[in-house]
Amino acid sequence: MTTTRFRDAGEVKAWNDAMVVKYDLDRFHDHPSPLVRFVEWRRVSVIFRLLGARPSDRVLEVGCGAGHLLARLPAGRATGVDLAESLLTRTAARLRGRAALAQGDAGALPFAAGSFERIYCSEVLEHLVDPRAAVAEIGRVLRPGGVAVLSVPNEGLINRAKAVVRRLGLWRLIMRGSDYDMPERMDDEWHLHAFDVAAFRALVPPTLRITHLVGVPSRWLALRWVMRCEVR
Repeated sequence: MTTTRFRDAGEVKAWNDAMVVKYDLDRFHDHPSPLVRFVEWRRVSVIFRLLGARPSDRVLEVGCGAGHLLARLPAGRATGVDLAESLLTRTAARLRGRAALAQGDAGALPFAAGSFERIYCSEVLEHLVDPRAAVAEIGRVLRPGGVAVLSVPNEGLINRAKAVVRRLGLWRLIMRGSDYDMPERMDDEWHLHAFDVAAFRALVPPTLRITHLVGVPSRWLALRWVMRCEVR
């Protein structure tokens, strides 16, 4: 998919709102497949381990969605930002005042420079028209000595794995009991970008230094990439 289909920010928001409804996050996080839940559990565990948030840290989630990860944040003073008002409403209901929330675009974060000690952005960059701008903004609002953790799907490997599973007739078994039926290729619809390691690394501006790059659930089966960065 190319981003030329969008004429302005209003069209981007309308498209995003439609995808939020179609691919409901609650249905994904409550997926009946143990395999899907394991990969998700492993990804979130790696994110929080690399983030290393302390109780006194101001922690920002960029693209907080319906608050599933914010609700599991092990430490820190939490803030979430998302473009979709409907998702922020659900986050507020889930967290009941345990996080500050703001509506905003990841490419123009509504925070002053150096506002946070820890920032994470989980499975969001692939949905953005300009993911490079979002990572630059993360670097801007991260204070000196801060840590940012980013994660993206390894779409190429995921697409190949889906194709094999479908050919073997196992897809219905994996998706059994779920009304969250993912298409054969997410980059045909909701994912505007498909990242390999080189493209993922290329998002990081010179102000940030990559310290870790972890494959999830493992290095040899990297369905997700999780990257840790520090301010230079």
